[in-house]
Amino acid sequence: MTRLIDCSSPDLLRELMKNLTEGGKQSHRFENFVMHNVSTWILAGGFPKETMSIYAFPAGKPLYIFMLDQNDLYKPHLFVRTPIEGHNCEILADGLKEIITVALPSIQQHGLLLLDADTVVRATFFKLQETGEIPFKTKYTGEFYAFYMDERQRRILTETENRVPEGFKIDQIDVEKEYSIIHNAWAHAKNVPQEITRIKLANLPSVCIRDSDGNLASWQMSTTFGQLTHLFTFERYRGAGIGYLAKNLLIQTYIKNGLQVYAGVYVGNEKIATGGKKDSLWTLWKPTKNEGDENMLWSMTTFDYTKPKFSARL
Repeated sequence: MTRLIDCSSPDLLRELMKNLTEGGKQSHRFENFVMHNVSTWILAGGFPKETMSIYAFPAGKPLYIFMLDQNDLYKPHLFVRTPIEGHNCEILADGLKEIITVALPSIQQHGLLLLDADTVVRATFFKLQETGEIPFKTKYTGEFYAFYMDERQRRILTETENRVPEGFKIDQIDVEKEYSIIHNAWAHAKNVPQEITRIKLANLPSVCIRDSDGNLASWQMSTTFGQLTHLFTFERYRGAGIGYLAKNLLIQTYIKNGLQVYAGVYVGNEKIATGGKKDSLWTLWKPTKNEGDENMLWSMTTFDYTKPKFSARL
């Protein structure tokens, strides 16, 4: 019998958020930000309501939250919330095996799984691979610094007056005409169908800056999991400050709509990571250290599904 609790319905999702935040007392914790943003969108009846399922584990006194985004266009995306109270890797391993069973039809359809989680969760997943308990082979993994804005930083940014450089103007993206341009400018474009980018632009917060002729110059958009992503400025416009403007505008949109602000920076991007650590408007996530948490970072890992030799649970 499964110990997963499906909390995707509005009533159960509200109750889950109440418990996770202790009635709002822990709303400021980074660990709750993804759940906050996604649940805000879902409870408003919008995207990604149709594709996102949310599970708590184990039943009785849940420690882990699994957010599973599945659709016919792209590999299943599994986000694992880091518990504020710290990891219990034995419980985590059991939960991972159960959520993989739930996601198995989608995993088999695409032959892949994307794991979006801290490096302790990733290490636990790796151990399950090594023991043969889950049938996956690692295709790619990358580590990221997680940055977010606290209440003071949000307040400062809200009060910041945006200056639009001469020759540019603020606008919204024309999704149907421009989604392919935005998609193809992305470093990871070849790994994601264009339609996924179109859907995100059509349903989630984004902003763009145009030149005086109306051409796209800079933009930023959102991920399905409520994170700022894909800040981009065409090379001929760089140095004018419009990338900084686009980022601030999208952040202000998030804050105005009651959303939390967070972003990931690849550890190999030393210039951006160093700048983020020094920026007074951003806070670097430093989780509570406990079982296996030392030097914990965020990670994104893609796994190839390998058909198991023996199908015990999978």
